[in-house]
Amino acid sequence: MRALGAALEAWRDLLDQVTPAELGLPTPNPGWDVADVVDHSIAVTRKFTAFARGATDRPRTRDLVAADHRAAFDAAADGARAAWRHADPRRSCHLPFGTFPAELAAGINLFDLLAHGWDVAQATGATFTCSPRAWETGLDATWRVIGERRDPRHYAPEVPVAPGASAQVRLLCFLGRPAGTGTPATRPRR
Repeated sequence: MRALGAALEAWRDLLDQVTPAELGLPTPNPGWDVADVVDHSIAVTRKFTAFARGATDRPRTRDLVAADHRAAFDAAADGARAAWRHADPRRSCHLPFGTFPAELAAGINLFDLLAHGWDVAQATGATFTCSPRAWETGLDATWRVIGERRDPRHYAPEVPVAPGASAQVRLLCFLGRPAGTGTPATRPRR
């Protein structure tokens, strides 16, 4: 759960670099601009905070970033930190797509934040930096959750990676993003 805290902090740093004018820029996610990706990341973080507290799925809200994307993210991040700090990592979290130990549920929020942080950075030219340990933890969660159950409605085909690639590159390529391949960012599915 420490890795999730690192990703939340990396997102705060990322959002410090994003200007209101950049919220309308297209991202590597088809049909989503920067505001949509930020909105999604806030909504997912709020959902997983609720899961950490024992709740089940709740409907997604819209326009979270309309007034102040940084304030909305900060509130979501603060809630997540508090909820996960007190969550038993072995407790079951009931998500719409399965039941997972809380530690793995936090990993799902983590890999979503890592992938979409990269998306926002690609769209805006901002820097998104997270610790290698966070990327390794996110990659492990990605493999455990998605693995052979890849849904083409949500993830583009895996992009091949060179042997010895970093956990960051492997996670992004596993989720269909051409990170570190010398290929410019295309528009993978969410």
